[in-house]
Amino acid sequence: MPAHPTPLTADAAPSPPVQWLHRTKLTIILRLTILFILFLTTPATGSLRVIDSSSEPTTLHPHRSFDQYSDVIINQIYEGLIDYDSNGRLVPRLAVRWQELSPTRYRFWLRKGVRFHNGEPFDARAVQFSVDRQIHRKPPAANAMMLDPELRVEIVDSYTVDLVTRRPDARLPSTLPMFLMIVPPKYLSKVGDDGLERQPVGTGPYCFAGRTPGHSIRLSANRDYWEPGLPRINDVTFLFVPRNQQVDALMQGRADLVTKLRGTDSLTVMSGPNTRVTKRQEAVAFWVSLKNYDSPFSDRRVRQAVNYAVNRAHLIEYVDKGSSASLSTPPSSVENGYNAALKPYPFDLERARRLLAEAGYPLGFKVRVLASEDTADLVRAIQSQLKMVGLEMDLTIVPWQRFLRLAMEDKTKSRRPGRKWDMTAWITSNPTLNAFFMPTALFYSQSPYSIMYDPAFDQQLLSYVREASPKLRREKLNDLQTRAFNEAYGIYVAQRVQIYGLHWDLSIENHPTGMLTGRTLAEAYWNEQPGSLWDERSQPVKRTVRGRNATGNHK
Repeated sequence: MPAHPTPLTADAAPSPPVQWLHRTKLTIILRLTILFILFLTTPATGSLRVIDSSSEPTTLHPHRSFDQYSDVIINQIYEGLIDYDSNGRLVPRLAVRWQELSPTRYRFWLRKGVRFHNGEPFDARAVQFSVDRQIHRKPPAANAMMLDPELRVEIVDSYTVDLVTRRPDARLPSTLPMFLMIVPPKYLSKVGDDGLERQPVGTGPYCFAGRTPGHSIRLSANRDYWEPGLPRINDVTFLFVPRNQQVDALMQGRADLVTKLRGTDSLTVMSGPNTRVTKRQEAVAFWVSLKNYDSPFSDRRVRQAVNYAVNRAHLIEYVDKGSSASLSTPPSSVENGYNAALKPYPFDLERARRLLAEAGYPLGFKVRVLASEDTADLVRAIQSQLKMVGLEMDLTIVPWQRFLRLAMEDKTKSRRPGRKWDMTAWITSNPTLNAFFMPTALFYSQSPYSIMYDPAFDQQLLSYVREASPKLRREKLNDLQTRAFNEAYGIYVAQRVQIYGLHWDLSIENHPTGMLTGRTLAEAYWNEQPGSLWDERSQPVKRTVRGRNATGNHK
């Protein structure tokens, strides 16, 4: 709450009558109260066209998703018990408060009066149903590995629940904002998983309004949302536009927000009369996973050699236009538990060649590499750098949706699958804001995206997860990152500065997770009094105003 204003005094001036001061103060308070109430009750207005990905989401079902682009749209429709705010702090969402009762038990007091988009009430039973469905469903939920496999809910009363694990789980509660979405029990029981996929129903600030396959997904404001005044924009359309056409769509007024702007495109956007950029160091990293079995990368010296052969400073300056910082481990510096003692591998071609010769590859070798369109520029630059030590990359670049399918090929067949990719390139966000997430997602053998198999790493990770002592947790997480660094499980390249390209009149915050969360979009709004850095009289192209009543062109 803001502090009450302190009245100013003037010694040389006569004091007004007490009654006059009292009436003036009451008038000011009354006017401010009316304005505040109007702000909270103002209906959502306008529309927003967002480009967050070049590909459609792989799913809109929260129990089938484990990829950042699907999760962005899911997070507009569904909600968890808690969330991260724009400062990276855990805050209430469907729970009004929570408390750790023991290392294996968290209590949550639930928000009353909340309804799903179909009118079904939210209560303790919905939480219990959602957890049971996610943990015990067949096949298992894609993201269930981020939660205790024996997680259960005990209902205390209609609006109080305990989340109970068999053993301590160091990942709680940071995994809950993204990986425990609450679904409507009656509706899902009636329509099944495929029905929920076709017509998602949650409690979130936006309702599913339809989709045009290959083109867009449309959302509309939840008129009965539990938080007054939100969302502040009436309609949101997610457009799926090829990477090389996204900036043009923004500059030509066919989109209002591009969330994955490349550093090379920043100046173009900043020079437009209607557009600007916002930047923030977020939990977003670019790196390349290395297959550590049935591959030349089985030898640690080879993995270390390619790390020494990559010139990170060159990649950041010339490919990414300075929109990154060198990375030493999979977690980035904004994540809780980040090991700041580790420093990036230096660029050292002689050392790289020496290590390759010692491992039996003095002339280099050829590898198969999978990359998405989002990583194409950086991967091609790395391809050129690694040629200097004799490494030839057979490069496959595909849209994100296909990238995920290919990355998961044959993973379900065994703990040590016969995958054909020696390297996979990733730009990943961290929805947990904790340093355990990236190593888990891409190095843990049970992850659907891992091309690694190292039982020692798996055991070390599980030891951290099951640790109850906060002090020992920090030590074990540091050790886990040290192992990932020394073993060179991947080429750790850069921590990204996330850049939004947006219409000048749009107000929205970059989120520290690197994702466009439901809360972020719900709080976005169009400025009522548009402004620009440019003097319109001197511009050959007049600005196009996008205000509260704008509807946009969705063609």
